[in-house]
Amino acid sequence: MADLAVLRIFPPGHYVEIEGDSLYLGRDCHLVSFIAALLNKVVSNRHCAIKRESDGRWMLEDLGSTNGTWMRGTRVFGKVLLHTGDIFALGKNGPRCECVSGFGGTGPDATIAEDERHELTVTADPSEAVTILADGTMARPFRTGPTPEIALRHQRTGTEYRASGYTIVLGRDPGAAHILIRSDEEKHVSGRHAEVQFRIDGVAAVRDLDSRNGTWVNDRPVKDELPLKLGDKLTLGAAATTLVVTALET
Repeated sequence: MADLAVLRIFPPGHYVEIEGDSLYLGRDCHLVSFIAALLNKVVSNRHCAIKRESDGRWMLEDLGSTNGTWMRGTRVFGKVLLHTGDIFALGKNGPRCECVSGFGGTGPDATIAEDERHELTVTADPSEAVTILADGTMARPFRTGPTPEIALRHQRTGTEYRASGYTIVLGRDPGAAHILIRSDEEKHVSGRHAEVQFRIDGVAAVRDLDSRNGTWVNDRPVKDELPLKLGDKLTLGAAATTLVVTALET
């Protein structure tokens, strides 16, 4: 772990190596498959980002989250310099992240005490609870690379769309969609129509989000989820909205 910046997320205390120059944290990042504390109801879909500047310094940036990113009791606005030993939280009382090594210097925060590594029940949905075990230390840490990206070309209009993230929503709702389809001729597209999710195994999977008119990949209806590959045709609601995958960087 010596050459990479290492973050530790509590609870339960999983280590994450940052391979690359950025790490996004939130309810739509792929780490939620392993660290369910990120599903805490105070965490936004794209909550905050850790990014390495050209001079090698690591910065923490809140991404407009609802409940804020907090460090030393203060809400983060803009960018804040990170040091090894710093601790920040997603939401004032939400999951905590400790900068373990590789961030440079030594921050003023103390290491998270043993008695704070307690069990926690987090809520992904008001009707669904997930319990986190107290001992989450990993023999081998998770490793995250560059943020995945997808590029799509509208087959009829030629419009190019590009978005990055571990979960990318397509639809008409400007408050929810990362790829926005707003044409008057495309009202068959739902507000949150479908999503592309990049999984830890490198697969990009398409899910329909209970849209009114359905989703297809290469004319095959999406019932549960289907893998998405370069050159595939993704249809939202009707043939008039067929998007061709022109780039898929996992």
